[in-house]
Amino acid sequence: MKLRKAPIGNLTLQRLDQSLAEDLLTEAYSSEEIADQLRAIGGDPEAIGERGQALVKGLLGNADLHSRPGHLSTSPFGGVPLSERRHDAFFDSAKRDFAFRQLLRAYRAGIISYDTFSLEQSSLESAASEAGRSTFKAFGKTYASEREAVIDFLEAITPAEVAASEAIREWLQTCQIDCIKGGLKMVAEREGYHGRAFAERLIELGRTVPASVRPEIRESIDYLRDTNLSDLEKLQRTISRYPNPEDAMQPLFEFISSLQEDQQTKEMLRLFAADELSTLRWQNTLCVVLTEMKRNGQIAA
Repeated sequence: MKLRKAPIGNLTLQRLDQSLAEDLLTEAYSSEEIADQLRAIGGDPEAIGERGQALVKGLLGNADLHSRPGHLSTSPFGGVPLSERRHDAFFDSAKRDFAFRQLLRAYRAGIISYDTFSLEQSSLESAASEAGRSTFKAFGKTYASEREAVIDFLEAITPAEVAASEAIREWLQTCQIDCIKGGLKMVAEREGYHGRAFAERLIELGRTVPASVRPEIRESIDYLRDTNLSDLEKLQRTISRYPNPEDAMQPLFEFISSLQEDQQTKEMLRLFAADELSTLRWQNTLCVVLTEMKRNGQIAA
């Protein structure tokens, strides 16, 4: 491979445009070899100004390795970064390759110094190393392993299911609308056996069931036993939190799909998710019907 001697004068951007049109064999030479050849033809790898640094940032900005879109928020199971559902390891690798090619082109055009080139190259290599580590992502968090993610989820959901079953049974004692009462009896039973099944699974995994519900989950349960709220108001509060059942459950379905090692928990969660989705759909449908009936004076809920 031959290296062109950079033209003398204020033609930095023209040199860059010309170098961008070339198909460079970016993996054939080390940064030290490129620097030596630049010096041999009269170039100065150390020469760089603020304009060159700004240009490099602009080039690498097209392959930003740290950007993260927003999270889903309307879910009882937390948010999931959209990027984690769309980008796989191959795409991340392609972004790093693109960034390196742009970096090398800027360096060869005399826009950045050898020190800057080496620093940015090290940063890219570090990002690649981090990406290659065995981690597991779920609900917007990064875990050391799939097992760790499964245990964290079970430790959060198990006491919550037990508490929800108890709260719904308290609601049943004051519920005045038969159609709500009939559904609540079924939901209370399902929440109860979810809690029991998950507790057994936690023990099988060598853990114990936490004694209390996590605060961020507790607030979605306590209002169910509030006697100052009518039956319809409780339904309305639920659908105001989760207006779209499918969207609310999406993070959980994606978590289930991502499980590869723990097939037992995966199938338990698959059936659990179907139950939870059924409950949300029932609540939303019934709430719409009862709200309309109240508006028409058919009920006094």
